[in-house]
Amino acid sequence: MNRFDALKDLVAFNKPVSVLSASLSKFDWDYEGQLLTVMASQVQEVLKRFLAGKYSVQELEGWANLIECREDLEFEEKKHEEIANVIYCLANPVLEGEITADSCKALITSLDCSDD
Repeated sequence: MNRFDALKDLVAFNKPVSVLSASLSKFDWDYEGQLLTVMASQVQEVLKRFLAGKYSVQELEGWANLIECREDLEFEEKKHEEIANVIYCLANPVLEGEITADSCKALITSLDCSDD
């Protein structure tokens, strides 16, 4: 598996966190090549799947931790700050508050693309 395939799996959250982490651990942390763009709609989809019961709170936090501060990912330009905030909040529930259905609904709304 190459870096971009591993990143695509990560962004889509279509494998368990442990598998994603193992796949990503095969690549150097420092990266200067082409970046994969994380779209607001992709993050919204992960949050919606969480609300539908597809992931636990711990899995969602683990997913966000894998995304946070990666040098091989960039966030959609129009929603960069919003995506960065959502990932930060999910990766840091001790600092930002517990991950709940209500907090995830608010995060989905913060990423709303319909008014762009």
